[in-house]
Amino acid sequence: MQLLWLRNDLRLDDHRGLRRLAESQGAAAAVFILPSCWRQPDSEGLHRLGVAKARYLQQALADLSRRLAPCPLYVLSGDPAELLLQWYRHSPFSLLTHEAQAPEEAAWVEQLRHHGVAMTLFSAQTLFEAEQLQPVLAAFPASFSGFRKQVESRLALSVTPPVAATGLEHLTPALCPLPTGIDWPQYSEGEQPHPAQVGGESAATGWLRHYLFERQAIAHYKASRNQLHGHYYASRLSAALAWGCLSVRRVWQQIDDYEHQHGADEHSYWLKFELLWREYFHWSLRLHGRRVFSAQGLTGRAPSGRHHSRYWQAWCRAQTGWPMIDAGLRELMTTGFCSNRLRQNLASCFIHELGLDWRLGARFFEQYLVDFDVASNWGNWAYIAGTGHDPRHGRRFNPHRQWRQYDPQLEHLHYWLPELGPVSLAQVESHQQGRELLNYPAPLLPLES
Repeated sequence: MQLLWLRNDLRLDDHRGLRRLAESQGAAAAVFILPSCWRQPDSEGLHRLGVAKARYLQQALADLSRRLAPCPLYVLSGDPAELLLQWYRHSPFSLLTHEAQAPEEAAWVEQLRHHGVAMTLFSAQTLFEAEQLQPVLAAFPASFSGFRKQVESRLALSVTPPVAATGLEHLTPALCPLPTGIDWPQYSEGEQPHPAQVGGESAATGWLRHYLFERQAIAHYKASRNQLHGHYYASRLSAALAWGCLSVRRVWQQIDDYEHQHGADEHSYWLKFELLWREYFHWSLRLHGRRVFSAQGLTGRAPSGRHHSRYWQAWCRAQTGWPMIDAGLRELMTTGFCSNRLRQNLASCFIHELGLDWRLGARFFEQYLVDFDVASNWGNWAYIAGTGHDPRHGRRFNPHRQWRQYDPQLEHLHYWLPELGPVSLAQVESHQQGRELLNYPAPLLPLES
């Protein structure tokens, strides 16, 4: 029997594990296991499965189950290694699964190996193969700029063409000997999410086609990507990439197709540029492992973050008294999304204004972000904190200057904090500086201009 253990590869397209499964003889099945630890609050009350994130995952699994038939997809909840070992002892199998990207996954894989489970690992999340990147990985660049230049010159961006899985219809379904199902968090059927926030390969493929070829919104990507509010200002591909509903190789190939039809320019290049950032963080995590999650990060220098209960609780309630920050927190906690520019500003205020531990901020994002990607999320927080891949040793943004540049009409602010009424940018800045207060909670600390 062959068993495919899925994690962040919830698709049929460009899936090496599914191609191996299709070649197998005899019984076969796929399984997704929601780790029980994702639902358990930590010492700060954080867990890893916010409502919007859970909804996306539930939709993605339902879509994949339909697409996989007649091969069954079993959905379980518990400790992944323990459940797979129970299954193995009841009905031995050969396991197919993608390579671990973080220490937690690596520990599960090692535990299965230790107990004699035969397995085949494959790559599913990166643009390039380890063999392709060997010269770069041997002396991994300390900065993204160094990585990008080496990749562009050495590899000439030779991405392996994606191949769709076929031949699943002949598989004999294997039965699961364990209790199945997940007690999903409840969510309301209120405002419909952005099309890119609908889980599953079907929705993700449709959004990619619409964004690139029907709307051709990539034509203004570099100019609009730092906006805070709107429908087409950014690609919104991150959730599909994080859960593997889209292959990053397929996205790259589709951008190539767009360039062949409409011409390459700075906008199409910049979307590829952002995919290379993702690639950099993924390989950094594979190389540095647990160091990425330590307070000192990759630098070995102790950060200045501390715990301040009042600040932390205000943050968790989106009540910092800084309307611009509270609006971003409200969007994140409601929808599971906020723009890349807004994430940078939230992280900067969390670390450099409130002085809180950057790792707590990374865990907060992990709970809520639909597009949570362990490598990108922790890599970006460390970058802002000065404990990661940043030659400047940290990034501190001036919030007032950021909003003057990226939301001067306060579109984002008015959408997420309508109770403020028709206030001006100058009034909001004055409030955040603690000078002339609006009818809104006072700021925790004055934000300097």
